[in-house]
This record gives sequence, C-alpha cells and structure tokens, in this order.
Amino acid sequence: MRRAPLALTASTAALLLLAGCSAPADADPEVDPDAAGESAEPDAPTDPTDPACLVGDWRITQDQMQSFYDAVSGSTEGLALTIEGDTGLSFTTDSYVYTPSFTLLLDIAGVQGQGVTTGSIGGSYSATEGVITTTVGDNSLETIVTIAGVTQDASSELGAIIASDPINQAPFDCSDPDAPVLQFDTGSGRTPVALTPAG
Repeated sequence: MRRAPLALTASTAALLLLAGCSAPADADPEVDPDAAGESAEPDAPTDPTDPACLVGDWRITQDQMQSFYDAVSGSTEGLALTIEGDTGLSFTTDSYVYTPSFTLLLDIAGVQGQGVTTGSIGGSYSATEGVITTTVGDNSLETIVTIAGVTQDASSELGAIIASDPINQAPFDCSDPDAPVLQFDTGSGRTPVALTPAG
C-alpha cells in the first residue's frame, strides 16, 4: 500500500510539468516602451521638376495624341486632324527618341486625305527647372500624304504640323512619376500630354 503516494506524486509532477510548458492565460506580451511612441515617417513629397521620372520607355496613347492634334489643327483654319495610332517616347538620363507611328486623317477645307508618319527624331536633352530642352541629333521622320488619290512626300510642307519635335522647350510635371505630363508645342501654344508606361 505504499505505492499510492508514489503514483500521486508522479501524477502531480506530470501536471506541474504540463503547467510549466503553458503560458498563463492572462500573461501580457512584452511591450517595447520606446516602440509605442514611434510612428512611420511620411514619404517625402515628389518634386514635380525632378527629371528622373522621365527616364524610361513611354507611350503616348491615341486619345492623348488626338488631344494634341486637336490643339494643333485648332490654330489652322479649315484643317481637321483625326489620329489612328499612338507614339513612343523614350528617355535616358541625357538622350531621347520620339517615335511617332500613326496615320492622320486629314480634312483640309473639305478635301479628304491622310498622312502617314514614320521614322523617329532624337538626340540629347537637358531638363532644368521643369523644362526640357532638346538638341536634335537624328531626324528620320517622314510624312507621306495622300489627297484626292495623289500621294506625295509632304515631310517638309507638313512636318512642322504633323511630325515636329514637340518636346523641345516643353515644361513637364512629374507630380505623378507613373504618368508624367509634358506640355507639347502646338505651333501656337502648348497643350498637356500624359505619358503611359510602355509595355
């Protein structure tokens, strides 16, 4: 009859062991007193004149190009331009390439036609105080116009309207680094054009 105390002692030890492996239900986790006063620092505001946001490959969508050409044709009496297609624009830290590849439907004083622009224009650029200044190093832009069934190279005649270098002296706004806005030259002023990441 002396085994009972031994069995009781073993049971008690087992209960104590289990209890020792379990944290008390009301135990509070350790709290770092310094952490309570810490808060995430707000992100620094984006500098809208920082040209770093321009670097990359961009696309100017058809609707943005249409807005641009509406502004262009608005300054020329009797001229209406409707665009089909979009445009590429790429920047490195010191060079750019503008690659229009679209068709413009022309209405010149009621005469219908179309202009197809291909090629590219590019070179070096600088961006100071929110304004892009370009130096053209290569210009292979070509505009072929067909009006009333007659096709001709109108690169020199319509180049200033259809396929110019619209980003030269263009103010830019990088408030949204994912969609920079450039003020394209329309020939009689400027109009905002938003960029969309290519790809």
